[in-house]
Parts: sequence; C-alpha cells; structure tokens
Amino acid sequence: MAIEIAKPQLLLRQLFDRDTYTYTYLLVDPETRQGAIIDAVKEQFDRDLEIIKELGVELLYAIETHAHADHITSAGMLRQNTGAKIVFGEAAGIQEIDLAVKDGDELSLGRFSIKVLSTPGHTSGCTSYYVDGMVFTGDCLLIHGCGRTDFQQGDAKTLYENVTGKLFTLPEETIVYPGHDYKGRTSSTIGEEKRWNPRLGGGQTAIEFIRIMSDLNLDMPKKINEAVPANVAVGSDYNPRQYVHEDFTMDDLHRAWEQLGDNELIIDNRTPEEYAEGHVPGSINLPFGEEARHVDTIKKYAKAYIYCRSGRRAQTALTNLALAGIDNVTCVSHTGMPDWVKAGYDVE
Repeated sequence: MAIEIAKPQLLLRQLFDRDTYTYTYLLVDPETRQGAIIDAVKEQFDRDLEIIKELGVELLYAIETHAHADHITSAGMLRQNTGAKIVFGEAAGIQEIDLAVKDGDELSLGRFSIKVLSTPGHTSGCTSYYVDGMVFTGDCLLIHGCGRTDFQQGDAKTLYENVTGKLFTLPEETIVYPGHDYKGRTSSTIGEEKRWNPRLGGGQTAIEFIRIMSDLNLDMPKKINEAVPANVAVGSDYNPRQYVHEDFTMDDLHRAWEQLGDNELIIDNRTPEEYAEGHVPGSINLPFGEEARHVDTIKKYAKAYIYCRSGRRAQTALTNLALAGIDNVTCVSHTGMPDWVKAGYDVE
C-alpha cells in the first residue's frame, strides 16, 4: 500500500489596518520558521513585531507590492528590528532597499519559493507574488475591482494586459489576496475574478476597461503627499515636513517669489494654454505628466516651488518627483493661479 506524503503547507496570517483598509500578510514555513511579510503598515508595527516574535519567525523579507499612496510602510523599521531584507519590484526604482526583483525571479522561503510577477498598471512598479496556490496582488487586482490608474505612472492598458495576461493565466483555484478591501471581504480566486470582476472579468475588452477607468474621476488619496515620499524612503529616516507643505498657499509663494534667489525655481504645472493665459512672473511651464523628463534640471536648484490651478496636479507631480528622487520641491496645495490673480499679484 502506497503511503501518500502530505504536501507542506505555508502558514498565513492575514492582518488588517482599519484606518486605511490595508491587508498585511505574514507568510511562514512552519518547519523552518522562515517568514516574509507583505505590505506592512507603520501604525501596526508593534502588533506585527509581536506576532513575529510569538510565532518564533525568522523574518527574511519585508516585501512591498508598490509604493503606496494611502499608508506608510514599516519595512524600514522591520529591517532595523529583525534584519529582514526589503523587497520591491525593480521597476519601482526605490533606492533604499535590499532586493530589487523582476518578473520571473524567485525568493526562497524555507521549503517554499515565492515567484515574482511584474504587474504594473496601477503604478509603474506594481508587483504581485505567487506562492503555494496563493497570489498577493497588492492594488493591481482587488476583489471584484482593481487599483486606479491615474497617478504614479499608472496606465489602464498596461494594467489590463498584466491582469488578463499574467494573473488570469494562473490556475483558477489560485486564492487572490488583495492589498485592500472596503467591504469586509478577505479573499477571492482567479476563477471568480475572471467571471465576476466588473472591470476586468467576463470577457471585458481592453477598450471597455480603459473607458471605465477614465470615467472614475476619483479624489486623490488623502495621504499621498506624505505616504509616497515616505515609502520611497521605505518608512525610515523620513521627515514628512521635508516634502509635505499642506499649508503652503499662493500667498506664501508670493513671499517666496519676492525674494527668489538665482538657485530657486518656480514651476507652473498647468497646460501650455493655461500658462499662456497668465502665470507667476518668471515661472517655467512643466505641464502635468512631464515632470519626470526634467528631473536633472530641477536637481540643479537648491529649492523649487510647484503650483497649478487648484493644487491637485501639483500634488500629484510632487509625488512623481519624489519617486524620481527629488526632495527640494515645495508644493502649493489646495490653491493655485486663480488665488494669485484674485490677490492682485503681478501676472506675466
């Protein structure tokens, strides 16, 4: 009589942050006690470290699915306290990490292997991780949904291609563990998402998906100006006031403009047409979405200021510049050129 040897099973702990609806996952090989944590949240650091110690886990990796816009990671703190290596997708371009992984790479975890799937679209650096019949998708694929595609170099067509061409080719019984859920759901399966996901499933075409995403018109995440730069710094040695200037108004910009030095720059983030209609004297026009092309120029200045019409584009541009390693920009938030005009300041 043949004896069937049971397949080793990975231990999973699904943890939750109520403020941001973020899921954190602790993966452990029960035999070797080697573990990995995915998308840890700074405010939950004490909780997570306590669980790691109670389970006797040797934490090998602090894995991130992308540079989050809604919460700050505790990856840096975990590295300091456990020696874990910080893992990001190579395309995210994060400098302060230990392992930059790319599509097809594998991370050894005791008797298991975590396979890396590059799945950009929500952001340019989004990465999913497959292990033991489970896939951890971050914000790329949610339960009956997906992440937005309108900032951090997101792209609807790219997201569609990666979900349908990579994630949907996994076995249908694969359990999907997302980065968030706002309705109390904990998991799904690839088969369920292929059938019932209203944005990506049911044979939805790329054209239909792109239209859906372009019509969302969502507000920017509340913590984006703080979270993304902090996550670029992997949550450690980060001073949020270095990047976040929520109280910096057009009146403040006017005071800075009056004594602007040769090594300082004012950036108008609006369209060329808006810029031509009137702008802060001496400001240069870097239209929204083109900031990354001018990183080398901006770095030459000791300080730069960025404004738009309402603050929305400038805030997003600040995030994109932070991802590119820029830390000398002050953002004019929640206000813009109409307020400059209303105040009676000079217009060029």
